[in-house]
Amino acid sequence: MLSWTILGNNGVCPGYVLCQLFGLGSETRLTSTWLPGPYAIEVGQYDNEAWLLNVHAIDTRGTVDPLGCLECRCDLYNITVGEDGRPIKDGYKGGLLCCYDGVHCQLKDGYVGESRTYYLQYTVHYLDWSDSILPVKIYIFDSTYEGSGCKVEFDVSSCSSQNVSTSECTLMQESVMEVPIGGDVIYGVSHQHAGGIGGAIYGQDGREICTSIPLYGNGTEVGNEAGYIVGMTTCYPEPGSVQVMSGESIRLLSNYSRSISHTGVMGLSYIAVYPHSEAGTL
Repeated sequence: MLSWTILGNNGVCPGYVLCQLFGLGSETRLTSTWLPGPYAIEVGQYDNEAWLLNVHAIDTRGTVDPLGCLECRCDLYNITVGEDGRPIKDGYKGGLLCCYDGVHCQLKDGYVGESRTYYLQYTVHYLDWSDSILPVKIYIFDSTYEGSGCKVEFDVSSCSSQNVSTSECTLMQESVMEVPIGGDVIYGVSHQHAGGIGGAIYGQDGREICTSIPLYGNGTEVGNEAGYIVGMTTCYPEPGSVQVMSGESIRLLSNYSRSISHTGVMGLSYIAVYPHSEAGTL
């Protein structure tokens, strides 16, 4: 019998939730993902090791509500049963459960789109392993974590039009998660959907570890699509200048605008950590 094991990242959601090393959305083109030398992600430690690329593509051409389709609103997909055949729970308005392989979003009357073939090109830079390379651990923090697990996605309700310019129109999704093994923070970035206005992670003592701000497109050309997050700012601290401790409680804050409602959004933060004995514990 063929057996396999997901290697994935080093935490911190329980189980295999958010087990990817990297996960990007529309911000892919303008978000830096490189690790500065001599740091790297170690792969190839096991026989028959393979990489998995999971692509989630949504066709919004001719749809009645492109943003609603991107946010996987269940009513627009006419979905009441999940991919596993079980009914979707009451109150679930939109998200991954209504956006699985093969489903289609509602089209405008009379629209017939032409078939297209799309290609994805990406580049992986790698080196043969040597003692000069310093392996990092990848941690993904989820703003929906509540002690027993990571929900991954959440909804954003709209605020009153009279309060658009006030703090009442900002949703602050917050969680606290522990660092498994501490060390130097080498890289940091957040992941948000449309409506996001920034994410940040803080140490147990309140110090800022990384703040990541979305860049929105304002045109029609590829990589600058209006209304989409086309990039996220990243953090590259000077090695040794920002550390996290083993067992330290990390506070993640993901902010969203409530000027309109959103479904199935995410608030994640990634950090790459080089562990060493000086990182200490809490």
